Amino acid sequence: MTEKTSWDQERKAMRDVHRDLTGGDLGSWNYRMYEPVSGTATLGSERSEKFTDYKEKWEKAQNYVEFNEDRMLSGCWNNLPEPSPLRTGGSEKFYMMWTRQTRNRRALAAIDATCGIIHSILLADHFNETRFEPKSDRFAIYRDHIKWIMSGAESHYIEKWSKDYLKCKNNAKNPDRTLLEIISVYDFLSANCIDGDPSQIPSPTNIKNYIRDKNQNEESVDSKSLTDAVWEEKMKMASKFIPLIC
Repeated sequence: MTEKTSWDQERKAMRDVHRDLTGGDLGSWNYRMYEPVSGTATLGSERSEKFTDYKEKWEKAQNYVEFNEDRMLSGCWNNLPEPSPLRTGGSEKFYMMWTRQTRNRRALAAIDATCGIIHSILLADHFNETRFEPKSDRFAIYRDHIKWIMSGAESHYIEKWSKDYLKCKNNAKNPDRTLLEIISVYDFLSANCIDGDPSQIPSPTNIKNYIRDKNQNEESVDSKSLTDAVWEEKMKMASKFIPLIC
């Protein structure tokens, strides 16, 4: 069985489907790039230079998110036995079901903070608080996969699946709450960013400051006890899920 490493064809197919259904383009990313400097506060040439530098760093951060996703998709796909319903539907359908465009990255981070569990992209919804949408195509294919396993899948695959299931289950009981907070705050700042206000950009510094301010009187994350080195480590972990310039 040839191992799959690239998802460019599936990405293009998904964009084509989106265009056919909506008449509009689905961007490479479901994120927004924020200009790092105010247009009125910086001279034209300096502003252009800073923006170019920022854009390069932003694209690098975006590419890292996509690289990590492709790696996880490939790891999962290449470990699926040929008879699995997840595989018999083809790689395009698999991609559309499990790409970040259609799943909850926070749910994935809760069960696989290091992105090292082969089946975590399939199990994220299973252990998420809201679970699968019962009438969704994704739940239907996931259910078929479970039925196939229970009906007598290959023993070595059942062993792999069972180990990953237990890892994800245990991680879901004790997730990295700082990591989840970073992702949540990134989403919040992204949705509420005021153009031209650098303090509103969802950068590592602004995210850290927001969490510290927000949690001064809360117990969700003991941010004051985190050293700069720990914050840096958490931001690097989060950069696998969201485009952070670390």
